[in-house]
Amino acid sequence: MRINKLIINNFGIYYGRNEFLFGEKNERGNIILIGGENGAGKTTFLSAIKLAIYGPLFLGYKSVNNKYMEYIKDKINIYSLAEGIKEASIEVEFTIRNQGEKENYKIHREWKLNKDSFKEYVHIQKNDNIFNEKETEEFYNFLRRYLPPSLFDFFFFDGEKVQQYVLDSRFELNVKEAFMTLFNLDLFDILREDLFKYLKQENVFSSLTDEQKQYTQIEHDLRNQESVIHRLETRIAELKEKLKDTQVRIQELEREFSNHGGMIAREREELNNKIFLMEQEKRQISEKIKEVTASLLPFVITRKIVQQTITQLENEERVQKYEMLKNELGQENLPYLVKSLSYKFHITDKDGNEASSTFINEMSNRLLNLLKPVGIDMDQFRIIHGMTREQKHAMHELFKSVRQFSGKDIDHYFLRMEHLTHEIYNAKKQIEHSLKDNALKEIVNKLNEEHRLHEQTKFEIESNEIKLSEAKKFYHELVTQKERIAKRVYKAQKDGNIFELCQKLNIVLTKYQEIQINKYLGTVETYFLQMFNSLMRKGQFLNSFKIDPYTFQMTMLNHTNSQVFKHSLSAGETQIFFLSLLWALLKASKQQVPLVLDTLFGRLDRTHKENLIDKYLPIAGEQIIILSTNTEIDEYYYEKIKPHIQQEFLLRFNRETNRIEINQNYFFQKVRN
Repeated sequence: MRINKLIINNFGIYYGRNEFLFGEKNERGNIILIGGENGAGKTTFLSAIKLAIYGPLFLGYKSVNNKYMEYIKDKINIYSLAEGIKEASIEVEFTIRNQGEKENYKIHREWKLNKDSFKEYVHIQKNDNIFNEKETEEFYNFLRRYLPPSLFDFFFFDGEKVQQYVLDSRFELNVKEAFMTLFNLDLFDILREDLFKYLKQENVFSSLTDEQKQYTQIEHDLRNQESVIHRLETRIAELKEKLKDTQVRIQELEREFSNHGGMIAREREELNNKIFLMEQEKRQISEKIKEVTASLLPFVITRKIVQQTITQLENEERVQKYEMLKNELGQENLPYLVKSLSYKFHITDKDGNEASSTFINEMSNRLLNLLKPVGIDMDQFRIIHGMTREQKHAMHELFKSVRQFSGKDIDHYFLRMEHLTHEIYNAKKQIEHSLKDNALKEIVNKLNEEHRLHEQTKFEIESNEIKLSEAKKFYHELVTQKERIAKRVYKAQKDGNIFELCQKLNIVLTKYQEIQINKYLGTVETYFLQMFNSLMRKGQFLNSFKIDPYTFQMTMLNHTNSQVFKHSLSAGETQIFFLSLLWALLKASKQQVPLVLDTLFGRLDRTHKENLIDKYLPIAGEQIIILSTNTEIDEYYYEKIKPHIQQEFLLRFNRETNRIEINQNYFFQKVRN
């Protein structure tokens, strides 16, 4: 992809119409140098490109939603709003090589704010053809495949954050995603997904055996579980970043507070911890009160009805036992018992006549009358509930809780809540009283908010880590089940059916994908080693560089074959490491992705800077966009880069007109003729 033109209209800091025209790579070089002091619009420039191309995907949303529109609404230039202009737009033109052919695209994304609504209007054009709704949807699908936002982000280099990015636990996973997309190897995952969808079609699925259906369903569950794990890992990584930012802000506020002579940080921390623990207890008590109110209190209020229900249940049990005994004794067992005794005893009436039958009937009636439940009118009684043993046990436990319930417990909860509220108030006052002026109070308020945010983020991380652990456990259980069923399926199955063909094709795709990964990784490793060693001041720094084809863990060995770990590299060396990796991936894949370099020289020494200018920038990519201040690329380095510059811009914010002035010259260069 090559960005050709960008127009930003009333968006962010850009007031009115602002145009950047880049054009084709020419003899002058491949670098677009954009200079500007802090706050001059460099970050908005980048956001505008990505937002124009991806729309809601820019924020991770699949379609336009309220959060996305709220974000856009906040970005409409405040000076245009003050003038009553309630619309903004971004237009980007770019070229993509699709199957060797150049395709020129233009995306115009416009937002209009009316009284009751705020809408987005999008027009997409390919060469001279304006897309209709269907073609627009197809284009988005193509774009997600060709250059997904994650890949675009991967080639955005921020010198201030690159070390943190490289040492992040998701770094290898990010490299793997970029690698798979660049080399089109994720296509095999899509093919496997299509095979699975084919098997899940109703007419095909119904023809499978039960075990094949079970196997297919487990595959479906495994895919879902992989998505769950991915989402959780991403969320945890985001939260950890947020936690780091919060910690930094807390440390800065602590220093500021200490410099102003506020309460000693340790004492305040103890008080804040005490406040936090008391607030935690208040939340727990509140939950208990809610639980009692929702689950037990209604039954306490209707205690008489609960008592009647328990009595009914006990009577039902007695009647059921009686009925069962009656059936057992009256119909078979008692007549059989008396009859068996008649062989030893002769039963006669008072007149000496044979009376076995009469005796049996009389005895049955008297015995059953004796066993009949006392206090129950058997003719009127009806079974109402007919509960199982477990249900009856639950009702008895409920009744037991109702009988044991005492309003004193609730009173105790409320008293404790009141006490805690008072204690929290005193602790906060104690902190406030230690402050000498309003500035300190403001710092403390910010600190309290940051501490609250910090604890909330920690809690969310812990909660998500538990979910992740459970998700992984379930995933491994599914894998075990799948392997077990697979053995049974293959053992019972004959060749030639749809299921087995799909599974065989699945295996072939997996094997082929593994071969391709190994092949391309070897090329990436070779290119990386060449570039890294040429840029490093220490010469032949690395002897070997390997990437694991499954985990993408990277192993580096130095000239003594000792392992070099990422975290042992300095900040500048980490930048060289990451830049070399970006270059190796682009060169090996032969893909064209704009390389965006922000704060490129911020942490590099002179030798590394010159190495980058001489050996890296001229060949790093077809289009390299460098964002810089005049302290980072000063006059000396500008003169060295100059031969490779294709286009240059300087952004200045004019406080009189509130507009960004775009000049086609860098800080130290006069306007070109």
